[in-house]
Amino acid sequence: MALIARVYRSDPEERRGAPRYPVLVDATLRASDDGLPLDVLIYDLSMTGFRMETSEALDAEAMIWIGIAGTRVNAAVVARRGPNGYGCEFVTPITFYQLSEALSPAPVVVPLVRPEGTAVRPKWGRVLLASLAIGAFILCVVSLWPV
Repeated sequence: MALIARVYRSDPEERRGAPRYPVLVDATLRASDDGLPLDVLIYDLSMTGFRMETSEALDAEAMIWIGIAGTRVNAAVVARRGPNGYGCEFVTPITFYQLSEALSPAPVVVPLVRPEGTAVRPKWGRVLLASLAIGAFILCVVSLWPV
């Protein structure tokens, strides 16, 4: 049995350091010059880089910091600008654990914290209404009880 295959050669600059995973993840970007946070959308993510879209213009080879849920804030370099956003490379590749957390983010749970000195107050109106209802029920049962 014969196997027919085609071999394609790619440009060395187009070779990827790790497999890409398609995602739609919101992230926060900070550029080195002003440090203001920008909202971005990540389309592709790998351990070595990502493709993102933003409304702001970024320079090629600019150093940026990207915050993706589950990966902490990581330094990256803008590698290229294309018709579908920017291709960026992490300065230090993210770990497999960080990649898996970013690909399947857990729901964010924010605990409710009461300011110090405030106590939980019972809803006295509800307590009074429940007491009246129980009292009325007991009165009905007693009045209908055969003697």
